[in-house]
Amino acid sequence: MGQRRTFGSVRKHRSGRWGADYTDPVTGQRVTPGRSFASKVEATRWLSEMQTDLDRGQALDATGTKRTFESYANTWLAGRTDLRPKTLDLYRYLLDAFILPRLGDVPVGKIDPSTIRRWHGRVSEGDQSVVTTAKAYRLLRQILSAAVDDLLLRANPCTLKGVAVERTQERQTPSIAEAMRLVDAVKPEYRLMAMLAAVVGLRRGECFGLRRRHLVEADGVWTVTVESAVVFVRNVPHLQPPKTSAGIRRLVVPAVVTPTIVDHLDSFGPFGDDDLLIVDRRTGQTPTLTVWRRVWENARKSVGVDYTFHDLRHLAGTLNATAGASIRESMARMGHSSPRAALRYQHLVDLRDAEVASSIDRLFD
Repeated sequence: MGQRRTFGSVRKHRSGRWGADYTDPVTGQRVTPGRSFASKVEATRWLSEMQTDLDRGQALDATGTKRTFESYANTWLAGRTDLRPKTLDLYRYLLDAFILPRLGDVPVGKIDPSTIRRWHGRVSEGDQSVVTTAKAYRLLRQILSAAVDDLLLRANPCTLKGVAVERTQERQTPSIAEAMRLVDAVKPEYRLMAMLAAVVGLRRGECFGLRRRHLVEADGVWTVTVESAVVFVRNVPHLQPPKTSAGIRRLVVPAVVTPTIVDHLDSFGPFGDDDLLIVDRRTGQTPTLTVWRRVWENARKSVGVDYTFHDLRHLAGTLNATAGASIRESMARMGHSSPRAALRYQHLVDLRDAEVASSIDRLFD
């Protein structure tokens, strides 16, 4: 028989265990803990905790906690109007491929650390990269953090240690000779792009975002201004500002790039001030990602190397460090917002310095 209390009620079940419930003062709906208790004391303690939460304004949303994760995640993503198209597309992919198939039907209020451990264990068994798994976990943690803010959870259950960190294998940096061979091998309309990546350190999207007015010559010295970048969303290019303010920069271009600049302007001009410099000559537009990948694959196959276009940028970072640029100067040239990446290039130079020292030692053998 139920035992009435000032707040809520407790009752003993035929099994000998105890139940409890109360009426939400806002919604008028009956709220239960979703489990039974071994004793009346435990049931009463739960009611006391719920009453305290209500008094403090910290009570969970009684109806929202029963909402499926899929429903909540989709609503959360639809509300993220601050996301760039490429990020939005990535989040949609991660949700559909790795998160919703296993957690979509689970009520938000029932997701706990053990649920997350089981989910991560199963996802980790897939053939996707460790980096992709880390991205999926970070997205899940971000969504559940919002669920905490919305009073659907008391605490974020994503408590796994170290799994959100992307540990990418350090790639080899092309030598100057290899980079110049790639520049010569790529289609002529993209050679300036390759030189700007290998020597100046521009990203692929930054190269595609360059307009004629961004290249300026004064007294024989060229400068390039970066103020936009192209990102590819489902193969289609989109022009947008750099991710951070550090990406917006004006750089002096080393003289070794000058012949390539002049040749590009002479061969593919004339250009209006607002015309894009790097385009697919067949369409006059930025190439799709599929077209660009084919261009780059053909170039590296002809040279016999396996470098990505981004690896050319690593060479530029190493050249900065070799030339004696400080961490702050290297950050400015590469468009980094933190010293971490710039320190990586300094590390590569330090490794080379150790090789030089070792070679000197061998001369004394």
